[in-house]
Amino acid sequence: MSKQDYKMLIFKVGQEEYGVNINQVVSIERMQPITSYPKRAPHVLGVTTVRDVVTPVVDLRAALTGVELQPTDDTRIVIVQVENKTVGLVVDAATDVLNIPADTIQQPNLLQTREISYLIGISKLGERLLILLEIEKLLEDTTNLDELKEMTEAL
Repeated sequence: MSKQDYKMLIFKVGQEEYGVNINQVVSIERMQPITSYPKRAPHVLGVTTVRDVVTPVVDLRAALTGVELQPTDDTRIVIVQVENKTVGLVVDAATDVLNIPADTIQQPNLLQTREISYLIGISKLGERLLILLEIEKLLEDTTNLDELKEMTEAL
């Protein structure tokens, strides 16, 4: 892991707080209608249009925990850029943009027995524990990234 600080968008999925690199975040949108399509992974909700761009949408709660998100007024779609494609991540709430000092990031011991490729680490900031994610690897591990790309190219 590099010794640089991270600037992260912090969001909630369930009771947990997660962070993704702010440089990959295109925008944060309110929940909007999503068009389903057949033969998709269960946590891929479908597609929506954001600023005239058809964007696949992934339920991040379902991808991370297997439990479907129940949308509320705080639910947001975080639009991220992954391998030159935009993908929407449905989260319970987008809360902060924070600078995460590299020296606050740790690898929990119990994860040493199980490789989680998309985990950068866990940062303890005050009383908060932030789970920092590498979004490309998360989508590769939990979603067929090629399927998302093909779907948007076909539209």
